[in-house]
Amino acid sequence: MHAHNWLEAFSSCRVLVVGDLMLDEYCGGHIERISPEAPVPILNLVSRESTLGGAGNVVKNLRGLNVQVTVVGVLGEDETAEEVLELLGAQGVDGNGIVRDAQRRSTRKVRFVSLEHGQQVFRVDEESAHAVLGKTEREISTLVREKAASAQVILCSDYLKGVLTEAVLKAAFAAGRERGIPVIVSPKDTNPQKYEGASILMPNVKELSRLVGTPADGNGWLMESARELTRWLGLEALLVTRGSEGMSLFEATDPQVNGSGLRRVDIPTVARNVYDVTGAGDTAIGAFAAALAAGADRESAAQLANVAAGIVVGKHGTATAKIEEIQDHLIEQELQARRTAGISPVVRTG
Repeated sequence: MHAHNWLEAFSSCRVLVVGDLMLDEYCGGHIERISPEAPVPILNLVSRESTLGGAGNVVKNLRGLNVQVTVVGVLGEDETAEEVLELLGAQGVDGNGIVRDAQRRSTRKVRFVSLEHGQQVFRVDEESAHAVLGKTEREISTLVREKAASAQVILCSDYLKGVLTEAVLKAAFAAGRERGIPVIVSPKDTNPQKYEGASILMPNVKELSRLVGTPADGNGWLMESARELTRWLGLEALLVTRGSEGMSLFEATDPQVNGSGLRRVDIPTVARNVYDVTGAGDTAIGAFAAALAAGADRESAAQLANVAAGIVVGKHGTATAKIEEIQDHLIEQELQARRTAGISPVVRTG
């Protein structure tokens, strides 16, 4: 199937997102003087904006691609929780997979930004980041198994805020096996055994380094680390995001066919301008999951994820890639490939 057809199929796909929901708040203002009370700048607030963060940003990216999303997570009984639920509702996502815990403080990250310089002055975090326990953990695990029944992909978004315990991850991995669907994890923990049972891990280079316990050191290190991690955890594949170097996909193969037991595909970045890398990982994993749900093979899904990430880093702030933007980029790629090959361009219709 052509990439354009996968994009058109997104609206009939459903992805289950399990992970740490957050609220990102941006307070913008002007700094014109230093406080007489302490040697700190005074920020005169003129704007305030809130958006979904963490696993919520993954949800937002999937909805930007017209994918149907079910979300499982935990929130407290507080104002932040109500704002998160309202923002999810605005995305067309209900909160019936979210457990409410009155003893827990919902995660809210408030960033104070100088509008003159476009830079953060400081950030304030309000949260409970301890692991969910007891009744809450059991409820989340049950919801994961229930909601997986209608999903084509399970996506676990780990921000180390306590939702993705080993028990919750095991429930997700078991549900994936029972349904015969992939379970993709964006890993933040340094303990690799926590992710044993996942189908695909999608770390960046720094996260991969923490998982294997060795410092990132060139191309040979990347290959060996991928080989070790896929073997340790029994992964089907590992997709490593590498910033300006694009992505590298590693797929487990039969050693009888491929001596290394690993097939590697390097995908160069398509980003022309990089203004802001905030949230690019969420965009990439969302697009990758969407493509797999639509029936793409892992290499094609990674190519699509790379295009989506290249689009969002060219925008300011936490952004999403729209289907129309990805389509335009794919058409441009096709035309460029034809020009390079000396073939007359073909105009796509319909």
